[in-house]
Amino acid sequence: MSAFIGPIHYWLYGKIRVVRQREELIHQKASEMCGETADELKEQVMQSYGEPLPDKDLSELIEHDNIHGWLQRQINVTESREAAFIKELLDTCGGAAEDLVGQAFREHGQTTGENAKASGKYDLTTAPAIYKALNDYYLNGMPCDQGDMVVKSQADTLVWESGACLQEPNWKRVGIDSRIMSGFYQNWFEGFVSGINADYQFRQLTDRLAGSPASRYEIFRG
Repeated sequence: MSAFIGPIHYWLYGKIRVVRQREELIHQKASEMCGETADELKEQVMQSYGEPLPDKDLSELIEHDNIHGWLQRQINVTESREAAFIKELLDTCGGAAEDLVGQAFREHGQTTGENAKASGKYDLTTAPAIYKALNDYYLNGMPCDQGDMVVKSQADTLVWESGACLQEPNWKRVGIDSRIMSGFYQNWFEGFVSGINADYQFRQLTDRLAGSPASRYEIFRG
């Protein structure tokens, strides 16, 4: 692996930071509901899975002789820490915490979609363009993992499927139900698509966790 930090590395680092921002929003909302308990749970999780990266340029943080390995490790740490914090909240506060986390995912997705729209980088008049924007913010493994496959692409609708969830090993590592986390992610997708173009919607068509061969998702003009 070259020691050169290229655009693709910054692209991936940006997506890691998106998860970090969502994690912070969850903590903020949990603090409003649970007070010091949320802070204690967050501290416990950081002791087990590591603290978030500081707000610095990638060049100041990355291991230049192990770029690929460093980025993969940060994906695992970030996803595991977020999922572990959510698990602790659910174990401590039950249904109220589940509602709170679901709202945080949707709100963060909405804000992220709005920010993508405001960036002016995308033509957001078609479903394929929205899908492209989504994948600039949605952390879904390393670029070489190819977890998703587009199976239908038209101006007003795009369908993709995933035979395996790349986040699931990290969810299982911390012991949280994959169905619950998958539901939270759907909230995020719904929020993102609504935020980037309110004329479009997101929905899940099939669910691998419910016995289908693969999970299928659609972005479509509503």
